[in-house]
Order: sequence, then structure tokens, then C-alpha cells
Amino acid sequence: MLTRDKEEVVYSYERNFMTEYKTIEEISDKFSLKKEYLVQLIRLNILDHRIDKKGDYLVPDYSYPTLKLLSDDKKYRSEIIKKRRHFLYEYHPELTDYLRFHDIVDMFAWMIKMRFSPEDILKNRKYRIDELFQHFLKEINFNLTKIRRSLIGGSPSKEKFKFHLTQGWYNEIAAGFPFVQDFNISSSLNYKGSDPEAELFPSWKIIKSYYSIYSYFTALVFTENKDLKTAEHRKSSIYFNRHQLNKYSKLILKFPFNIYYKKGSRNKSFLDSSKRAWKFKYAQCPRGSRSIYDLEKDYRDDLKKLFVKEANDNDVFTILDVLYKFRVWSNYQGINTLTRLKQGGLLLFLERNLYTINFCIGGLTELIAISLLGEDGFTGLFEEFYSEYIKENDSLYEKWYKIPLIVRYRIYTHQNILKKTPKEFLPPNRDGLSLI
Repeated sequence: MLTRDKEEVVYSYERNFMTEYKTIEEISDKFSLKKEYLVQLIRLNILDHRIDKKGDYLVPDYSYPTLKLLSDDKKYRSEIIKKRRHFLYEYHPELTDYLRFHDIVDMFAWMIKMRFSPEDILKNRKYRIDELFQHFLKEINFNLTKIRRSLIGGSPSKEKFKFHLTQGWYNEIAAGFPFVQDFNISSSLNYKGSDPEAELFPSWKIIKSYYSIYSYFTALVFTENKDLKTAEHRKSSIYFNRHQLNKYSKLILKFPFNIYYKKGSRNKSFLDSSKRAWKFKYAQCPRGSRSIYDLEKDYRDDLKKLFVKEANDNDVFTILDVLYKFRVWSNYQGINTLTRLKQGGLLLFLERNLYTINFCIGGLTELIAISLLGEDGFTGLFEEFYSEYIKENDSLYEKWYKIPLIVRYRIYTHQNILKKTPKEFLPPNRDGLSLI
């Protein structure tokens, strides 16, 4: 049974508009905690914070009860750092179902960042989605000819592919809007912006992200099977997992997107590369100090736990199936939990992780689209969606630089994957994209 004091100590989801922030140095003096320890708590997502204009951490006053307990209890100070799973499991059992999904999504997003980031980014941990995607493109060594030859065949349907691709675009924009977190996908949060929809309807971020990713995978099915009936939900994801996942993994669906659980499946790693940096501590996930190898093991264990009871000999389960279960839970069983969380640190990190996964899967699907439709066909579809939906909507057009498909299109032209610029492809204001 939790005491009232411990409930208050662990986390405060209700924020006072008069919140005061103190520097790490001030907090260190006030609670007799080492500055290095406080920074570690921040990097482990245990301690709320914001970053000032100089790049220094500031800690809010509603964290004082937690800091007081850490100051008084040496054993608690040690245990909270050692735990691999989120410390809220212990003190908030009502969050267990939510945290199960939160953690598996968090692990997946961290594996993406660690797999595709170069050594200097792993060291400074300043992850940006635009830069990460560019490194991703360089590592997969995109080859139109190989994709056409290996992944497009049988009886494709360009029209059905285009329909589901545009569905994915629409839902990806809906999930990310109003894009308050910019391109930042690092471990630090900045509360300078607010997302009223996430505050009022937190489950919709999960639901829209799932439907965007589901639409992208459904589009991929129509690179080879024009007759698949997709009116029955999940039919396309089951088809992809059983018939396409293996060949996509060999060419474009790289780690961690290639990870799956199947009854009696292999024990060897899904990692398709090796980097010297992964041996060092600076290349670890902040929570639990886990390497990419640790994350893969923990992720696969959780994937198995999630699906082992329902799996038959033919079933294959991937991140898409995790998100399906998360969508169902958030829509039906978990709505009360999510509304109590509101827009605290947990939901902000979740939104960032879903955005990262969605962005990359959207990009993977667009690369297949360029191969299937050709540059003219893809650019024509992009122009149509852009002119009819984005350009004509002032609230969207104002976010021009942050809209995922626009960001990706600009990256494709920068890397010479595409050479054509869409008509009226003009920004409304200052550019924030980082091209490398």
C-alpha cells in the first residue's frame, strides 16, 4: 500500500503556473546532492527539468519532495539509478499497463537512434530527427534498381499504394501537429511550447501514430498483391509480417525494424551491423545504462511476453503489432490513466518516441514509393497532397518546416534521391532544417 507521502514524492502531474526553477548548483546546495548525480537523474528521465538559453539544466520546485527523499535515503538514491525499468513501476502500480507500452516504445526509439547515429552524436547525445534520417539514408545505401527487382513484383497496385500512402501522410501530420518539440529527439525536454490537444486528448497521439504507421505498412502490401482485401483490420499487417518482412529486412528494413517474435524463432541477434562506439558507455541508453545489445535483448523479451499467449506457429509480431495493442489499450482500457498523466514528462517522451518511429517508417515507405511510382509519379502525388491539403490550410502551412513529409522530401533532394522540386514549394518563414 502506498502512503500519501510517497505518492506525492514520486511524481507531480499537476503543475502550478507559478512554478519556480533552480539551477543544478542551487539544487545541489539545497539538498546536499552531488551535481553529477542530479545530471544523471535528468538523463535517466527521473527528474523533470527544462533548459535555459545557455543550455544549462533548471529543476522545477515541484520536484522538491522527490529530491528531499533522495537526500534523506541513501538506499533509495542507489536503487533509483540501478533500475532498468521505469522507477514509477514500484510506486504507481496503476501505471503498470501504461508503462509496459511506454518502455517498449522507448527502447525501440533508442535502438533507432543508437543504430544510425555516428559516434559524435552518440557522445554528445544531441539527437535531431532530420539529421538521424539523413544518416539512416546513407547507411541503407538506397538503390532504386535493387528495390524494384527485389521488392516490387507479383501483381502490384499503384492506385491502392498511393491511397494508403496519403492516408499515412495525413495521420502522421495529425499525430505530430502542432510540432511543438521541433526536431529535437534527445533526452532533455523543454516545456517552452504547449500542445493543447495532447493535454486534453492524450490517447489521440497514440491512436493517430498507430494508424499512420498501419497505413504505411498497408501501402507496402500493394507492391505485390493488388487483390488483398484490407477492409478487415490488421489483414495487411498479418500479410506483411508473414510474406514480406523477411525480404524487406534484407534490403531496406534494417535494425531495429527487422526485429520480430515468432513462436520457436531464432535466438541470435537481429543486429545487421557493428560499430566500435557501441562498446563504450557514451553509446548507452540513459535509463538503466543499457547498450544497444542490452536494449535488443530487453525489447525481444518484452515482445515475447506481449504475444506468447496468442501466438500460433504462423504468427509473426513486430513493432506494428505492439502499437496495435497500445492503440486498443489507450482507446478502451487506459483512457483514465492517460487523462490523469496529462502532459507530464512521460507523455512528452512518448510523443517524441512515437514521432521518431513514425518519421522513419514514413520515410521507408516513401523510398518504396519512389521505386514503384518513379520520380515523376511520386512527385506528382506529393504535389497533389501538398497543394490540396497543406498549402490551403494556413495553420499547417505556418508549420511548413516541421511537417515530416516536407522535411523528408527536402532531404531526398539534398541527397539526390529526387531531383524535382514540387510546384509552389515555398516556405512561409525562417528555415530550421539541418542538412548534413
